Amino acid sequence: MNERKTPLISIVMPVRNAGSFLIEAVESIRNQTYKNWELITVDDCSSDNSYEILKDFSKKDRRIKLFRNKKCLGVSGTANLALKKAKGDFIARMDADDISFPSRLEKQLIYLQKNKNVVAIGGQCNLINERGEKMGEKVFPTKTKDIKKMIFSNIPLQQPTLMVNCYLLPSDFCWYDEKQKTAEEVDLLFRLFQCGQVRNLKEKVLFYRIHGENTSLKDPKKTFFLTLKTRIKAIFKYGYRPTLQGIFITFIETIIVSMLPERLIYPLYIFLKGRKTKGKRAYLKPQLAGIEI
Repeated sequence: MNERKTPLISIVMPVRNAGSFLIEAVESIRNQTYKNWELITVDDCSSDNSYEILKDFSKKDRRIKLFRNKKCLGVSGTANLALKKAKGDFIARMDADDISFPSRLEKQLIYLQKNKNVVAIGGQCNLINERGEKMGEKVFPTKTKDIKKMIFSNIPLQQPTLMVNCYLLPSDFCWYDEKQKTAEEVDLLFRLFQCGQVRNLKEKVLFYRIHGENTSLKDPKKTFFLTLKTRIKAIFKYGYRPTLQGIFITFIETIIVSMLPERLIYPLYIFLKGRKTKGKRAYLKPQLAGIEI
């Protein structure tokens, strides 16, 4: 790539108590084949060693910028703060417990540069556990129409695979609703639909980690109903039109989630999404009801 084709990519990463996985996450960005990036990290009052790890990284790599909240803002508020610090014309999201494939940024940037009407691009994921062992994979639709269709009943794009072309955003674009403590990416996707096409690469770009501290595992019912509220809001506020299939699936999910004890929700999704992969039992990350973990 020549200089004209190597714009700055700002990678936004909120961090809270991710010390166990943070080194792998940051190193996966440092090892990208695309080199013109800045990593904006904001520590949201971690009680572990996350801030110290980030401080060490920021000292040895000037592309890593470190900020720290004076009070806990939650993921939406922390991400918005990081976005205010970002200088790039392309914004990528990253979570502090995941691992990006080395070519992720390069592939996504090239796609956005070639497809001028695409405002946001995601990608496919491998699932890993706390020890980094592969558990399965997630397969997302690649076309905008299928992503729009899916969003009313399932999560159609993994947030930490997201890259956005800021040239297509209005100057007053609002990223995250800070009132939402979880499922914030669903509202964001509905608003990105208004700015251009939203797609996923066919290639895998991320190792998505499932572990005991995933936000939605702690309160899956709350996550479900916040997501449902966001979807209903999109109909009246953003002019979204769900399909009959999407309405039916969401209706069934609402009944199931309302009736089930909270402790059984996650095991049920694991069972429903289970499948055989290479002779071993592997699982797709739960997508039903929009539960994003």
